[in-house]
Amino acid sequence: MKIFILKKEKKILEIEGFAVFFSTEKGQLELLNNHCSLISMISSGIIKIYSNFLLENEFFLEKEIKILWNKNTTILKIKINSGFLKLKNNKIIFLV
Repeated sequence: MKIFILKKEKKILEIEGFAVFFSTEKGQLELLNNHCSLISMISSGIIKIYSNFLLENEFFLEKEIKILWNKNTTILKIKINSGFLKLKNNKIIFLV
């Protein structure tokens, strides 16, 4: 699925991923490929994105993005204050 993380001023991240974890008022949510359409508020915390693309720390200039590696998976952790999410047709847009 295509994942976009946007701030009012600019696009922070655009990446292809296969799983996304984030917090809402009601608890943690996990979104996988082919999930049904969804609109949700996001609570402050960490958005975790799992991707098959190998990325390096130098790729990102944003300080709020941390990159970890686990075998053939890249895990991105992005700290946010709050925001909104829209998921439709395997395209997720986070407005933070």
